[in-house]
Amino acid sequence: MKDKADFVKRYNQIFDKVLIEKITKSDPAKDWSEVGWRGIMLNRGDMWIDIDGRIISINNQSEEELKLKNSLIAKQKKSVNSSLSNFKEPVAVLETSKFRIRIDDLGNDNYRYASWSIKQEMTETPDLVIEKGVFVADGTGGNHYFDFKKGNFKYRCYFIVLGEKDSPPAILTVYQSGKEILSQDANIVSR
Repeated sequence: MKDKADFVKRYNQIFDKVLIEKITKSDPAKDWSEVGWRGIMLNRGDMWIDIDGRIISINNQSEEELKLKNSLIAKQKKSVNSSLSNFKEPVAVLETSKFRIRIDDLGNDNYRYASWSIKQEMTETPDLVIEKGVFVADGTGGNHYFDFKKGNFKYRCYFIVLGEKDSPPAILTVYQSGKEILSQDANIVSR
C-alpha cells in the first residue's frame, strides 16, 4: 500500500470474501491471539492488528491480487535483459552512487544478484551476475541481508528496516578474502 487513498481504492481486492468470512466468523477467544510486542494475530497470521485495533499486516492474497501480482511479474520480466528473465519473483532493485543492483528470487531459497554501472539500464547485459545467494534475517526488527559469493568475493546487500533516523534504507558491502573493500549506502528503487 502506498497510502490511505490506495488502501481505500484497493479495499475490495484486499478484503475479499474469503478474508471477510475469516474475520466475521472468528471467535475472539479462540481465533485471535496476542503475540507480545508483535501485536494480535488472526488464526496463524492471516491478519495482524496492534493493541488499538489498527491493521499492521494482512497475509491473505485474494485471487484478484494474485492476478495483479502475476501481471506485474510478467511485466518486470520484459523490462530486464533477457538473460535475467527466468526468475520466480523480483526481490528488490537498489541504487548506490556507482551501481544498480537487482536481486531476484529464483525459487528454492536461491537468490540472484545482478549489477550494472549506475549509468546503464537493466535491459543491458549486466556487469556481474551471481546465483545461489542466501537470505539471512538479522534479529526480530525486520533487518535482513542477502549474501552472494563469487570466488573470494562476497557481496552483501543489507536492508535496514529498523535503524537510526539517519540510516540509509540499504547498504552494499563487498568483501575480498573476508576484508571489506567497498561499502556504499543504497536507495531501494523498487521492492
